[in-house]
Amino acid sequence: MNAGLMREVASWAFWRMAAAAALVAITAAAASAQYCTPDQCDECDLCNARLSCCHEPPELWLVNTRCLPRCSNLDQAFERISIKRWDPSCRRFVNETVDSLIAQEANMPTLFFAHGNTLKHKGAMKQCWKLYNKMRCCPGKKRLVFWSWPAQIAFKRPLLRPRKLIMKNLRIKFVYSEYQGYYMAKILERMSFTQRVTAGGHSYGAIIGASAAHYLGGGSLRGLTLAGGMPVQRNFRVMNISGAFDNDAMDPGKRYGQSFVAAEKVLNTRNKNDSTLDNWPKVSLRGRRAIGVTGINANNLGEYSSKLCQITMSRDVGKSHYIDEHLASRRLVNLMCCIAFPECAACAMAQQQGDAPPAVVEPIDEPVPAMPASFSAGHNSGREQSIDEAYAGDDDGPVLRLLRGGR
Repeated sequence: MNAGLMREVASWAFWRMAAAAALVAITAAAASAQYCTPDQCDECDLCNARLSCCHEPPELWLVNTRCLPRCSNLDQAFERISIKRWDPSCRRFVNETVDSLIAQEANMPTLFFAHGNTLKHKGAMKQCWKLYNKMRCCPGKKRLVFWSWPAQIAFKRPLLRPRKLIMKNLRIKFVYSEYQGYYMAKILERMSFTQRVTAGGHSYGAIIGASAAHYLGGGSLRGLTLAGGMPVQRNFRVMNISGAFDNDAMDPGKRYGQSFVAAEKVLNTRNKNDSTLDNWPKVSLRGRRAIGVTGINANNLGEYSSKLCQITMSRDVGKSHYIDEHLASRRLVNLMCCIAFPECAACAMAQQQGDAPPAVVEPIDEPVPAMPASFSAGHNSGREQSIDEAYAGDDDGPVLRLLRGGR
């Protein structure tokens, strides 16, 4: 009797193990179906979650293009671009010029970072301070140039077709973003790249960084070609955080194809669970999925495949598209530091080789420094809003119910 019971128990255990193995295989197959290539980065550790966030803050500069033309006369308007530098001793921004921004280039590596869609300037500045604070996790001298661009809602008060209005707003912001890339490229083209320069952004801001790299690499876009843009590699990198554009746009020969020519490394995050970018095929004029969902297919990069640094953020941020959740990821902050600032990469390599003590784990969610009221506030949370949230203001109250019905 006991022998029969033992056989039943053994049989049950066997089938449970077989079912578990099948589940693992199915999960792995599903994951491989979502992504064409695995995560990769030959320079930085994608699993490093140890941070010491007590380093000196970056030197902060602010570029504001909200009052410049958005789609025409860009070369003439560039001379009126607003540039300011944060003076920590006086706790205020002081006026600067493109020339003074360039003059400081040789002293430290620089990260240009553009915010995402729907943010007004006050909300963008709140995001700026959060990023500024996170850059304390990166050792050594460094400079953050935050890019504030006209991302606020362009078309309002729909009467009959709110979904059509939403699409109109999303697509016009895509156009604005590519022209913003030209403004950014005009600054980049004047730099000597004696120190590392990185251009990037979050969501629609990633379009600005990628298109700027494309212009810098000699590419043309929307009838514009950058004077001084050449198909040569520079001491320059690209950083896409939850990029809101087609997943093949950076492939050689495609829309931003010259970006991999100009850059020595391209950092791209991806998340198959991103609930905001899941709707991107409806926005894309080609029905493509977003680069922030599937990532970049390294198989399509040819000789440039080794330039790609790609990380999957699903377990770090869940379904979120927002920048706050991404900046809360120790893995991603480490990777951003490693990509943008050479001293961080050197520290990581020394730790791996045992030549330096491991970094002390410190909390990275330090409060944003208290700043003057004119710079510290944002719209509500200061994060990029989903498009239905952006239309949920007092003036557009009846629209929210229509939007939540599906889009």
